[in-house]
Amino acid sequence: MAKRILVADRPETEHRLAAILAGYELVLVRTLVEARRALRSGHFDLLLVGVHFDESRMFDLIREMTAGTQVVCVRSQHFQSHAITLEGLEIAAKALGCALFLDLTWYADDATGNDAVRKLLDALLSP
Repeated sequence: MAKRILVADRPETEHRLAAILAGYELVLVRTLVEARRALRSGHFDLLLVGVHFDESRMFDLIREMTAGTQVVCVRSQHFQSHAITLEGLEIAAKALGCALFLDLTWYADDATGNDAVRKLLDALLSP
């Protein structure tokens, strides 16, 4: 049975994440309301949540995760903010129990880069 992954991110990222996660059962959501509905529908092996998910509601969703679900935070595009740093986001995500803070901007959007990301995610999903 394929592992189930809840992907909570902006529409611009869905194509790349779908390519990286080919073969897994993906449920794509764009809002916190949709994510909550999906979580009530059954178990997920992984939550992949974008930094920019639903107007920066990433932390709200992470707080609602149940035990046994790995959480990965994803930064898929560059941003600048004077209020928060990338390092601050990573520290906060890990403090909330995230297994990995994945910066997709560090990996080329091609077969080689996507394969490297896939290996990281496969390692989290391996028994």
